[in-house]
Amino acid sequence: MPSIWCALRTFDAHAKEMGGSPLETPRFFLKPWAALTQPVLGGEVKILSHFEEIHHEIELVIELNANMEISQIGIGLDLTDRKTQSVAKSEGMPWAEAKGFAKSAIVGKLSTPPTNLNQLHFELFVNDNMRQSASIAEMSFTPVELISELSKWAPLETGDLLFCGTPSGVGPMVRGDRVQAYLLNEDEICISELDFILI
Repeated sequence: MPSIWCALRTFDAHAKEMGGSPLETPRFFLKPWAALTQPVLGGEVKILSHFEEIHHEIELVIELNANMEISQIGIGLDLTDRKTQSVAKSEGMPWAEAKGFAKSAIVGKLSTPPTNLNQLHFELFVNDNMRQSASIAEMSFTPVELISELSKWAPLETGDLLFCGTPSGVGPMVRGDRVQAYLLNEDEICISELDFILI
């Protein structure tokens, strides 16, 4: 079964936003495959009722082929139970509960990548208000560098997904929010999108 790999602090501004420092080498964590959801456009994403503070983190998502190269790309949201994560951080404990819950890995339709990923950028809106916007060129590690570092030790498989990290601007969502995210090429054409209501 494929895995969902997630890169940490690939945008320096986000690292500082979260009270951390930019990384010198890539670092990763895992989400279970069962956390993946790919909602239809205009659909709903239902989260567990006890969550108090779920944060959005928009990311480029890469699918790997048998040669551990980029086969497809799409837009994704790494959802975080921020309260639980903060407690885990303060206690020096793992983040599994805060990052690996059901439907915490939301991915739009995947498509063939352009030759130059640096020309891509993405945007996230909550109730028509822009929350996050960044270019892939702003990443401190390129997607190819992330794959190269990960492949040194991780048991990668065909179909694995790699969430490439989020820019600054992460924030809370509440039930009833309309969430829209877009991955755009250099011509401002959307090549992957999300549009759902959080319930």
